[in-house]
Formats: sequence, structure tokens, C-alpha cells
Amino acid sequence: MRAILSIAATGIAGLVAAVPAQAEVWVTFVNPQAFTDANLYAPRLVDQGSPALVGLQRIFERMGRRLPPGQDLHIDVVDVDLAGYFPPWRIPNPSLRVMEATIWPRIRFRYALSQEDRIVASGDETVTDMTYLQRPAVTRSAAPLRFEEPMLLDWSADRFGTPRHLAGSTRYCGS
Repeated sequence: MRAILSIAATGIAGLVAAVPAQAEVWVTFVNPQAFTDANLYAPRLVDQGSPALVGLQRIFERMGRRLPPGQDLHIDVVDVDLAGYFPPWRIPNPSLRVMEATIWPRIRFRYALSQEDRIVASGDETVTDMTYLQRPAVTRSAAPLRFEEPMLLDWSADRFGTPRHLAGSTRYCGS
């Protein structure tokens, strides 16, 4: 019995060693205080722990985990402009954002995709979605980053061939 367990453990260890490592993802927000609009609940109050930035980091990390094993993704976010805007008349409702067809989401970032310590793709991107209000599933959702997540998933699918919907995520949750 002990010999069988030893053989089984050796076989399992060999299989685990043969599986390539999952993709790593690093997300950095470069000077978030200068972002155009990266706060879901109040204008111009942004730091590394703001709900919008935490949600965007999770979206980027889930996108990166869908890459083939052995690839690593580095993302430096340089500007965020969330969908909609805070109205100038600001009633005391901190979660009120006005959505209009002319105020679409926009995220600027630099990325580098590497495999075996060699850069295989890189670039500066400005990702926008001018039709963000025309996505039926998104407009029915109440998730905080429901407009930004499908925009980033579309970018990832176009750039890296990853799925447009992430398994294991709540539909367009972003948090």
C-alpha cells in the first residue's frame, strides 16, 4: 500500500511540474490624482484604493489570467475617464452620475505582454466605447463599472484573442 501511494505521489508531482505557470498580471495606476475622472461617487477624489481603481485592477487581472500559461501582462494606467459625469447642480446624492451618449468611457494605458522574459506585444492604448449605452445587458445592470468592463474585454479579445466574457465573473461587474 505504501509503495502504491509513493508511486502515485511521484506521478502527481511530475504532472504538476509539467504544467506551465499561469499568466501573471501587474497593474499600476500612474498618478491617479491627475486622472480625468476615476471616482464612482465623488468628482476629483481619487487614490489607489478608490472603488473604481480597485474594480479596474480586478478587471485587468481577470483578463490577464485568460492569457496562455507562461505569458505575463504589465499594464500602466495613465488616465481614466469613467462613463457619464457628475452634474454641476449636484444634489446630495454622491452616487448620481448622468449618462449621455456623448460622455463615453475612456481609459488610457501602456501594456507589455511578455513570454519567457521576451516582450511579444506592447503599446500605448486609448480604449473608448462610443456606443456604451447601446449594449442591452449593460444598461440593465446596476454594477458600478458596467460600461468599462465590456469595453476592456472587447479590447483584450481584439488584441490577445481572449474571451469577451470572463468565466467566473458576474456579468459586467467590474468589482
